[in-house]
Amino acid sequence: MKLLKSAALLTALTMSAPGAFAQELRMLSSWDENYAYNPYILEPFYEGVSEGTDGRITFSQFGPETVPPFEQLEPVGSGAFDLLFTHGAYHFGVSPLMTAADALEGDVEAVRESGIFDVFDEHYQQFNLKLIMLPITPEGAYHIFLRDPVSEEGDLEGRRIRGTLTYSGVIEMLGGVVTVLSPSEIYTALERGVVDGASWPIIGMLDYSWYEVAPYLLRPAFGVNYEPIFMNLDRWNSLSEEDQEVILEVARDVEDAWYDDAVGIWEAEEAELIERGAEITEMGDEQQAQLREAWSEALWAMAEEQNAEATQELRDFAREAGLTD
Repeated sequence: MKLLKSAALLTALTMSAPGAFAQELRMLSSWDENYAYNPYILEPFYEGVSEGTDGRITFSQFGPETVPPFEQLEPVGSGAFDLLFTHGAYHFGVSPLMTAADALEGDVEAVRESGIFDVFDEHYQQFNLKLIMLPITPEGAYHIFLRDPVSEEGDLEGRRIRGTLTYSGVIEMLGGVVTVLSPSEIYTALERGVVDGASWPIIGMLDYSWYEVAPYLLRPAFGVNYEPIFMNLDRWNSLSEEDQEVILEVARDVEDAWYDDAVGIWEAEEAELIERGAEITEMGDEQQAQLREAWSEALWAMAEEQNAEATQELRDFAREAGLTD
């Protein structure tokens, strides 16, 4: 009887210790299970954290079929889900800062050493979110794919291009018209001619088979991509220091691997697309000369219009750190 009582007491003490018991964290993602970044960001993150905690922390994943991408920030902040894998464009109406992040320059080490991670982290804590991972790519993370090649002038004058706010500067510089559609609608919209092209991270066409209905790859690609993982702040604070350290260490490892491998992954997908019949179509020289500025200045301008004070503080910090002009 004493042995049973001791065992029960030990179990109760173990279960009451924060972060000491097995737990499944609920990850909400802005994309479905076919999203091309998942094998390089989510999957190694899940595996690394599970291994680092001896299997005590595991994950279940929910996508846009559970909560639409543009409505996901609040459910994670409120604790309905534990984590969020997203892009700033999907919560621009709440905060524009992570959208503006795509205007920044610098490699993953430069970004880390600048301290701007802490700036984002502090900002998002007002929404009860902890920034735990910030995967960054080199330049050339986005592109546009088309039903037909560019015009003789090298532009997209009058064409309807699926995009979010993130892409509006480039699409409009090329003479196109931004059409907002969810990812699940892209294939059908291209197939039926509802849109003439679509913008997306430079990998993903293979997974969604978009090359079947839009075989022209517009080059050059453009922009740096930031896709954060947030955690509900209360959930984060409930974890033991040891588990927090594991999560952050795994996050840094994933960030490093993604930055180092991204260009090779992009090139491999482009080669496969061409093998399947896709073709390169290039912007005109005039458009290419405007590309970098059209991308970054539009992001800053939109963010400033949404929240002028926070955006100016971010841009001042980034300038001081050498991450933007």
